[in-house]
Amino acid sequence: MNVTAAEVSGIQRQAWFDVAAAVYAGVAALLVVNTLPALVNVLAHGLAWNDRALGVFAAADVAGITLGSLVGIPLVQRRSLMSTTLGGVIALVVADIGCGLGGGEFQVNAFRFAGGLASGVILAACYALYSYGNAQRNFASFCLGQMASGLIGVTALPHLAARWGWASSFVFLAAATALAIPLAWWLPRHSAQRNPVAVNTVGAAKTAASVWVAVAGIVVYVIGAGAVWTFMGRMGLASGLSEQDVNFAISGCEVAGILGAAATLFPSRHLGTFIPLTVCALLSAASVWAMRSSNPTIFFWALAVFTFTWLAFATLQFAVIAAADSRGIATISMSTAWYLGFTVGPYLGGSLVEHYGFVPVQIFGAGGVLLALLTLFPLRSRATTTLGVKQ
Repeated sequence: MNVTAAEVSGIQRQAWFDVAAAVYAGVAALLVVNTLPALVNVLAHGLAWNDRALGVFAAADVAGITLGSLVGIPLVQRRSLMSTTLGGVIALVVADIGCGLGGGEFQVNAFRFAGGLASGVILAACYALYSYGNAQRNFASFCLGQMASGLIGVTALPHLAARWGWASSFVFLAAATALAIPLAWWLPRHSAQRNPVAVNTVGAAKTAASVWVAVAGIVVYVIGAGAVWTFMGRMGLASGLSEQDVNFAISGCEVAGILGAAATLFPSRHLGTFIPLTVCALLSAASVWAMRSSNPTIFFWALAVFTFTWLAFATLQFAVIAAADSRGIATISMSTAWYLGFTVGPYLGGSLVEHYGFVPVQIFGAGGVLLALLTLFPLRSRATTTLGVKQ
C-alpha cells in the first residue's frame, strides 16, 4: 500500500493514544518473558516439572518470538499494522488459555511456542510503529512498560497460583493480553511505511549495508548481555557473597532498569545521541568486570549500572538505526535480532561457564556492547539529519 508524503507526515505526528496502544501491545507480547522467573516457579510447584522441562518451556517461548518476528517482517509490509497486531494479540490470548488447560508437557509447550510466534508478529508491527515520530521516546516507553509489567507480574502470579492454582497464572496473562484487543483499533490501518524524505535516495543504497551491520551489532550485544544477565547472580555467589546480598542486588537492578529507560524518554539536543551511547557502553563494560567483586556494595552497583545502561543503550541504539533506515525493513528486523541474541546468549554463557568459568562471559558482555557501539558510528551523519539533534 502506497501513501503520500503528506500522509506519512501525519503518520509521524502520532497521537498519544497511537503510541499508548502500540506500547501496550508490545508489552503484552512479552508478558511471559518478563514474568518468567515467577512463572517457572509456578509450573515447578503446580505441575512438578523439573529443570529440563522448565528450560524447554522458556526456550519454546523465546524461539517462537524469534521466528514470529521474522515471519512478521513481510506481514507488516503487506497487511495493515492494525490487522497484523490484532491478529497476533488474538492468537496470543488463545495460546495463553491453551497453556492453562494443561494436558501434559507437550501440549503446554506447543501452545507456548504458538504464543511465542504470535508475540513475534506483534513485535514486528510494534517495532515499525515505534520508529514513527519520536523513535527514542516511543522505544523508551516500551522498555518502561516491560519493566513495570515484570514487577507487577512476578508479584501477582505467585499469589494467584497459591489461591487458585497454577492455571490461574495463564488466565491472568490471557486477560492482561486481551486488553490490547480494543486498543488495537487505534493503530494505523496501513502497512509499514517509512518517510521518503528522511534520507536522500543517493545515500539510501550506500548506507543500507551499514544499517544491517548495526542490526548485526544488536545480535552480538544481546548475546553478551544475555549471558551476563543469566549468570550475574552466579558470579556474585562464586565470589563469596551471601545469597541475601545477591538477591538484594538483583532486586535493585530491576529498579535501575526502569530508571535507565526513563532517562532516555526525553532526548537532549545538547548531548545528542552518540555521547550518551558512548558513556553507556563504557559504563556497561566496566560494570561487567566489577561483577566479580567480593564486596557486596560494589556488586550491587555493578548490577545496577549494568541494567541501567542496558535499557538506556538499547533505546538509543533503536533510535539511531530507525533514523538511518530508509526502507523500514531493518527497523522491523530489530525484534528478530534481539530475540535471536537472547536465545543464543544464555546457552552460550552456560557452555562457557561450564568449561572455562565466568571470565569468557565477562569478555562477551563487555566486548559485545563496545562492538555494538562501533557498528553505530557509520550511521552518525544520517542519524544527525533524521533525529535533528547534535551528535
